[in-house]
Amino acid sequence: MSSATALRAISGYRRLFRARRHLFSGDNRALRESRIAIRAEFDKNKNVAGPPEHIEGLLQMIDEAEDMLLHGIVRGELNRERNVVEVKIGPEHETRMDSETMTHLAPITAETEKHIIDGCRKPKIEITKASGSGQL
Repeated sequence: MSSATALRAISGYRRLFRARRHLFSGDNRALRESRIAIRAEFDKNKNVAGPPEHIEGLLQMIDEAEDMLLHGIVRGELNRERNVVEVKIGPEHETRMDSETMTHLAPITAETEKHIIDGCRKPKIEITKASGSGQL
């Protein structure tokens, strides 16, 4: 692996860690699990060799994963009293998500899904715009 490629990989690793901290701020479990998952993927591919197209594909996957973490996932809070998942979308999500396009709830894990749905009807999704810049 060339030094330029190694620098791109290290930069991508750092960007993914910043993106996960931004997305999962305040959720220690999600922060821990995402750290483990990111590290495992980088460890799995740390000694990868092969055609430049393969390595370039791995580097592009880093960019796509960062984009997904920053723009493709929103967090919501279950309001059990109202049976609503309150989702606040930031400016970084506005071009991809709105109340017309975001119509389903997709929990990250089966345990999360059980926690959300346990004891109540399937909650509705309520979307509001968050204040702030949403920048890292």
